[in-house]
Amino acid sequence: MALPSRAECSTSYGGGSRSAAAPATARRLRAYPLRRPARQLTASATAAAAAAAPAAPPLDAAGAKSALMSAVEFTQRGANTTAAVRGAVEEAQVALEACQSGAGLDYSLLEGMWRLVYTTAPDVVPIVGLDLSTLLPAGLPAPVKVGDVYQRFSAVQEGRVENVIRFGLPPFTRPEDGVTFTVGASYEVRSPRRIALTFLEAELGSVKPSPLLETLLAPALLPRGWWNQRALLGLREFRLNFPFRSAQQVAAGRAVGASYLLSYLDSEVLIGRAQAPAGSFIFVREGGGGGQGGGGQGGGGAGEA
Repeated sequence: MALPSRAECSTSYGGGSRSAAAPATARRLRAYPLRRPARQLTASATAAAAAAAPAAPPLDAAGAKSALMSAVEFTQRGANTTAAVRGAVEEAQVALEACQSGAGLDYSLLEGMWRLVYTTAPDVVPIVGLDLSTLLPAGLPAPVKVGDVYQRFSAVQEGRVENVIRFGLPPFTRPEDGVTFTVGASYEVRSPRRIALTFLEAELGSVKPSPLLETLLAPALLPRGWWNQRALLGLREFRLNFPFRSAQQVAAGRAVGASYLLSYLDSEVLIGRAQAPAGSFIFVREGGGGGQGGGGQGGGGAGEA
């Protein structure tokens, strides 16, 4: 029995002519070309648009400082934050630090009074966020109200720094600066960006009585005698000094310098990063103006050692 030829098999299928149907199918494919999935097209278009879009220019120091100050504005110096807020502050802080990356600091700008505006240090956040009014009946003043917190640096040659906390004891002192607690330390420049702090002593004083307390001690309608005058003078001149050591110094049993990285410094803003306990500190200069020129070290040196 003779088998059909290949040509006969290729032209006889389903009762029709395949060779005749092939040109029609080709025409339909040309009319409706294959399309890629919409998701693939969208991803490709997004990638192309991202490549074509110009990159955002980096912030200059002025813009970075403005962004950082906006980020910390409503944080109550770090006591009233969320994880998202802390992340935003860290991002703005890193952006400002990048403006001085790879260069030593001009230590002549360090001298002066710096007011704390934000911190993440676990030993300082509870202090700046102290609010005892929520524990008292409505209308009663809080027994302690924390005011401004400062760091005051001397010139590098003198090497002194003071951590200053002002607070009030209503109704007996002025509300936010009735009493001052000061912790004194020495500092030594260890590298173009790092100093070492050695804590020495603390002082409680600078009492500013409230008008109520002054009236109680020396009523205006009565003659002020020797006792009244001595009481007011003694209160204003009160000083309590005592030795102060950090936990690191106590553990070591000697005067150990705590490492303090100055990650940014100019005439307006100071940023420090402590190691033990770890935490960031953001300060703004109090009273404006820069430090005294000509006496500092560093400046133009290599990065942090």
